[in-house]
Amino acid sequence: MGLTGQRRILPLKSASWTSLLVALLLSGCGLFSSPAPATFPANSSAKSEDISETKLRVGDQLTIRLDTGGQTQQAQLQPLDVVIDENGEISMPLIDRIKAAGLTSSELSERIAANYVPRYYVRCNATVIVTLRFFYVGGEVRAPGRYNWTEDITLLKALNTAGGFTDYANRGKVEVIRGKQKIVVNCEEMRNQPAKDIAILPGDSIWVARSIF
Repeated sequence: MGLTGQRRILPLKSASWTSLLVALLLSGCGLFSSPAPATFPANSSAKSEDISETKLRVGDQLTIRLDTGGQTQQAQLQPLDVVIDENGEISMPLIDRIKAAGLTSSELSERIAANYVPRYYVRCNATVIVTLRFFYVGGEVRAPGRYNWTEDITLLKALNTAGGFTDYANRGKVEVIRGKQKIVVNCEEMRNQPAKDIAILPGDSIWVARSIF
C-alpha cells in the first residue's frame, strides 16, 4: 500500500534532541526549585549602633539621666535605674508611668522629655542607656529560661548557656525568632561548620523542637 495521503514523521537529529533536552531541563529548574529559606547574617557581630536602635522589650533594665539645667533642687535628679515591667512601662518621678516597650532608646528619651516640658521644667534632656538585656531559650534544652545578653553571644553559645540539648531534642530543627521573623536552623550541620553560627541579638527567642523519634 502506498504512503500517499499519510503524514510522514521524520526522525530528529541527535543534535536537535540534545537541544530539546537542555531546554526542558532549564525550564524544569525554574518549575521545581524552591526559594531559599530566610536567614540572618551568618556569624555577624552585633554593632553598637544596631543595639541602640533595637526596640525595647519587657524586662530590659535601663539607666535614665535627666538634665534640666539645674533650675531647682528638685531638678537635681540622680540617674534612675528602672526595669520595663510586664505592662511595657517604666515609672518616672512626677510623671508616674510611661510606655517604653516597643520604642527605641532615642524614642523613649524624646517621650520622657516631652512629658516633663513644659509641665515641670522649661527644658529637659533625657538620656536612656540600656544596662541589661536578655535572650530567651525554650523547648528541649536542659535549663530553659531568660539569660543575660552579651555582644559575643551566638546561637551555639546560647544553647550551651541553657545547658545544651536534652535527649529528646531535635537538633536539626532549632527555631530562632527575631521580631516577626523566624528561621529554622540545623545545629548538627552548624557544629560542623562554625562559620555559619548565628549572632543572637537582644530579645531573640530560641526554641528547640522535640524529636518525633
